[in-house]
Amino acid sequence: MVEIREYLDLAGRSPFGVWRQLLDVPARKKVTTAIYRLGLGNFSNVKGVGGGVFECKIDFGHGYRVYFGKDGEQIVSSSPVEPKNGSSKTFKLQRNAGESTRQERSKENDMALTKDFRKTVQADARRDPAFRRGLLSEALESLLAGEVALGKELLRDYINATVGFPTLAAETKIHVKTLHQMFGPSGNPTASKLFEIVANLQRAEGVHLEVRSARDASRTRRLTPSRRTNRADGVRSSR
Repeated sequence: MVEIREYLDLAGRSPFGVWRQLLDVPARKKVTTAIYRLGLGNFSNVKGVGGGVFECKIDFGHGYRVYFGKDGEQIVSSSPVEPKNGSSKTFKLQRNAGESTRQERSKENDMALTKDFRKTVQADARRDPAFRRGLLSEALESLLAGEVALGKELLRDYINATVGFPTLAAETKIHVKTLHQMFGPSGNPTASKLFEIVANLQRAEGVHLEVRSARDASRTRRLTPSRRTNRADGVRSSR
C-alpha cells in the first residue's frame, strides 16, 4: 500500500483539490479511482517526465494527466494536473513540487504541507450525493471487473463517509472488527457477506444497481440503476 497525499501550497490550499472540484462527477470519480489504483501500487499507466515528477495517464473523456512526486512510501499529487485536450482548466507543471515538499517538511515538521487524499474523497462523498453514488458504482464495477483490492478500498471509504462501520455492523450482524478486517489489505470477504453488505449499502443510499450486458465490446460489464436517472453518475434512485 502506498499513501496518497495532496500537496498544499504556502496558503494551505491544495491546487490538485481545486482542479479536481472543477470536474463534473463522471470525470471526478474516474480520476479518484485512478489515484486509488496508484495507492495499491498499480503504476501501469505511469511514466517519469523528469525532475522527480511522474505522469499518470487517465483515458476517460478527453483524457487527463495527473502529475505527482514520490516520497518514500508516499505519493504526493501536486498542482500539475492537466486535461489532455489543453482545456483552460489547466495547471502548469511544477517539476520541483515533490522535491520542495520534502525539503520544507524536513524544516517545518509542524507545518501541514500535505493532506490525506482519502479524507478529501470522504468529505466530497458527504457533501455531494451524485459523487457519493458514483463512488459506490465505481467500487462495484471494480469488483465485477476483477479488481477486488480496488473495489474494497473504494467501498471502505464509501462506508466511512456514509453509514459508518458501527452502523453497518449492527445492520448486517457482522462484528465491526470483522468488517474492518474484511476491507483491510489482506481481507478476503466471502461472496455472501459481500453481497449482503452491498445490498445494505444500496438500501441506505436509496439506489438499486443492476448488471446488464453492454453492446460496446470494450465494456462488457456496466452498472445501471432501475428507476429515476441521475445523469451525473448513471445511477437511478429507488426513492
